[in-house]
Amino acid sequence: MTDATKGGKVKRLVGYGIGDFGLNIYWNSLSFILVFWYTDVVGLDPKIAGWLFAAGLAWDAISDPFVANLAASNRSRFGVYRPFLLFGSIALGASFSLLFWRPDLEGWPLLAALLGAAILFRTCYTIVAVPYSALSARLTFNSVERGELSGVRMFFAFCALLCVMSFAFPLSREFGGNAGYTDTGFFKTATLGAVLATVALVACFLFTREKPPLGKDERQSAWSFSTFLIAFRENDALRSLLFFLLLNSAAGSALNISLVFYITSNGAAFAAKEVILTSFAVATLCGTPLWTFVVRSLGKKRTWYLATSIMAASGGLLFTMGPILVMGVPLQILAFGFANSAFAIIIWTLIPDTVEYGQNAHGRRDEGAIFGSSLFVQKSSGAITGLGIGYLLSGIGYEANLTQQTVGTTNALATFIAVVPPVLLIFAAANLFRMPLSRDLHARIVDKLSR
Repeated sequence: MTDATKGGKVKRLVGYGIGDFGLNIYWNSLSFILVFWYTDVVGLDPKIAGWLFAAGLAWDAISDPFVANLAASNRSRFGVYRPFLLFGSIALGASFSLLFWRPDLEGWPLLAALLGAAILFRTCYTIVAVPYSALSARLTFNSVERGELSGVRMFFAFCALLCVMSFAFPLSREFGGNAGYTDTGFFKTATLGAVLATVALVACFLFTREKPPLGKDERQSAWSFSTFLIAFRENDALRSLLFFLLLNSAAGSALNISLVFYITSNGAAFAAKEVILTSFAVATLCGTPLWTFVVRSLGKKRTWYLATSIMAASGGLLFTMGPILVMGVPLQILAFGFANSAFAIIIWTLIPDTVEYGQNAHGRRDEGAIFGSSLFVQKSSGAITGLGIGYLLSGIGYEANLTQQTVGTTNALATFIAVVPPVLLIFAAANLFRMPLSRDLHARIVDKLSR
């Protein structure tokens, strides 16, 4: 590889990865903070907070396939997917600030305003995030390079996770005049995050270039349920992938949403919320380069089994022994964070590989159907899980703004976070075993399509 080729590869990897820094400022804020914002700052009942979270994410999921098809059908001098990053990023940032704004309303008018803000943000997010994800299928067609691309992307994503975990709560208190968690503090923090995310997404647009697809480049037909059914019937890798994503997304949402409440419920027994969340993010970030290397060496399936084993062992220790604390930080939560980075790397390698698998099977490059249905399943699963957690919190007696929850509430949250995410990931691993795709098979498919 020449120096110029190496330089182009690095530019492609970093240029694409920095876009996920921007998107994960948003995604992690919603995954870890939004339900907490609804309950402990706005003052909503946990069940209502769960419904709001689920409604916004469900709308996001429903719109994903249509945006995926719109993006795949786009043709412009900037490329197929890149224009959405440039022209959608500013509206996305503005809608994110609005999401954490509490209007001076009460009752049903307040709920309607919060729901409207959630739907507006989710719409803008879909318009940017879906084309960004599909862009990976046009940057390289090599499965090994896609693994590297996914690893770099996840590194930037987990850098965003570290920023959110480290600064969201302290900045919210600082901007709120050190008066605890206030709506003003969260709004100002969200606005700052939106500015950073917008800069990152524009940089991604500037530093990436799309390649023409393998085979014949045809404008795709309009997305419909029937076209999805055709792809679903003819692409057995897609069938395995969607069920796999359903379980993985449920596991991730179960861990992410419940984590802040688990920390809060333990009160003074644990370190400060931002200390544990930052430690979780650091563990996730540190795992990213290691798991990228492991995926390259062992392959996607074996790496998934290894990371799932770490999750299961950590959950078992948390369930049987309780949290093992070092300076107030549960070691099992750090192990969850470390293993968590492997799953994201593998998923975002599998999805674009499934595109070429289907193209080889039935002669169509269904980028819109595959990316759209994958994101739909991920977000639908997350919406249902978020709704379930809202009801769980109400059912176990969680009360906002208490410095120490009851023993029953604390134990119930500990059991949930120790058992549910690892069990779902074990089922996902069993389904991944059935996935027909492999690195060698994908390489043969790409070689055939290239000719």
